[in-house]
Amino acid sequence: MSEFLSRSLPRPRVALAFGAMMLFSLSLFNASTIFSAVTNNRPHYNVNQDVCTGIEHLKQVQAETSTSNLVKNRLAKAESLYQKQLAHRDEFLSEHGYGKPGFSPWAKSDGRMPWWWYFQPAFNCPHDVERVGRVNDGGKWMCGMSVLERPSKKCVIYSLGVFDDSSFEAAMLERTDCEIWAFDASVDGIAGDAKGHPKIHFSKIFLGGEDRVDELGYVFKTLPTIMKENGHTWIDVLKMDIEGNEFQVMNNLMDAYEGKTLPFSQIQVELHLTSPDMGMDVAGFDRFKKWFERLEKFQLRPFWSELNLIPTLGSPTLLPGFCEYSFINVAGDHSLLHD
Repeated sequence: MSEFLSRSLPRPRVALAFGAMMLFSLSLFNASTIFSAVTNNRPHYNVNQDVCTGIEHLKQVQAETSTSNLVKNRLAKAESLYQKQLAHRDEFLSEHGYGKPGFSPWAKSDGRMPWWWYFQPAFNCPHDVERVGRVNDGGKWMCGMSVLERPSKKCVIYSLGVFDDSSFEAAMLERTDCEIWAFDASVDGIAGDAKGHPKIHFSKIFLGGEDRVDELGYVFKTLPTIMKENGHTWIDVLKMDIEGNEFQVMNNLMDAYEGKTLPFSQIQVELHLTSPDMGMDVAGFDRFKKWFERLEKFQLRPFWSELNLIPTLGSPTLLPGFCEYSFINVAGDHSLLHD
């Protein structure tokens, strides 16, 4: 380059041009250095990586939206079918002479049915349905275990009545990140599979229709009272096996939440027709029907039932007065309705 300049330009101009080129090269070097310093001191953005991350996020949002719409569509279809089932119930009752002399809530041929047939678990849970716990009397039918099993899902379980079988509680603790609050005044603590687990909290009290202490010193508390004491406003799973007190407890809860949404996502409850609050005659059937229809008014929908035939095994004449029911609450805004 210097040889070219010396041939084509007078000497004073050669020196001037050479100096200009040196200044230009120096400025480029400084600009590059400054740019490098600036970029090294700010976050580095990989365009390809950011685009991929954005696409993945968009896919996740679309998947969640799609899943939410799928659940909503399933719920709408399930509700439509359930309303048809309610119409069939009325027709079935009319065919069997309900409200007229001579009506029997039990089948006349063998006395076994159709009491429970009038209250079919005809609602479809919009998620997976699974029996959790032992295959014997301790297991419960659950809606949406896949939702409860998600790593980010924290949940609250209330177990009312534990006695000597905690296989359901143990399975829930093993498979989910839930905590359990258990209540039973007939025992001194949790026995069986869940005994000693750090995420189960036991209280020696009975659930009842009012807060009181009976003549034997047993403490009874209502569900709203217990929830307030524990600082809970919502229960993800409410398991209830309280030997006939379920009718009074639920009536009290519905009284407390009249015009509102019941504070749980689903309930697994064993119904005992031998309870003084019910009875297995026609009058008891009337009371049971009104109670069951009140649950439905509060948007509880039965998605599974299981007869407990153990009490009938000792005699062929005993009626099947015990039945497990699982209900999903289709009111409010909880994970089973949109996840």
